[in-house]
Amino acid sequence: MNDLNQGSLVEENCIFLEAEVETFEEVIQLIGEQFIKNGIAKATYTEAVIQREKIYPTGLPGNGYNIAIPHTDSEHILRPSVGVIVTKKPIEVSMMGSPELKLDCQLFFPLAMEHPKKQLALLRQLMGFFQAKENLTNIYQAKSKAEVLDVVKNITYD
Repeated sequence: MNDLNQGSLVEENCIFLEAEVETFEEVIQLIGEQFIKNGIAKATYTEAVIQREKIYPTGLPGNGYNIAIPHTDSEHILRPSVGVIVTKKPIEVSMMGSPELKLDCQLFFPLAMEHPKKQLALLRQLMGFFQAKENLTNIYQAKSKAEVLDVVKNITYD
């Protein structure tokens, strides 16, 4: 099913465009259901991400777009993956490192990482990806999951 995207961490069934969600919790429930259904995360994933976000928020001011990269500890993960969710309306997320600051985000990249040491390498790779404004613009404006897959095809797990 994922032959065109072999090696990429983003799977087509973990991409949601124009998601009709109202809250951060709904974003996480949406991806949590997919991650669990597809053998990416354990049943504890959704609640673990929601609880972690309260202590360590993941909102980041992006290059033209604010983003969030919600994730949790590796004990809740079965295999690595990255979700992509573009919401129909902005969702308020607390900023990483400054929880008192709120960001309106429409681009969410939930992470599932089963090896803590590899998480840092992936986060570095993602930061470079997010700094290229055209990547975020292309994902935000994508009309199909195939367009998103084309943009994220180089996000890999070493």
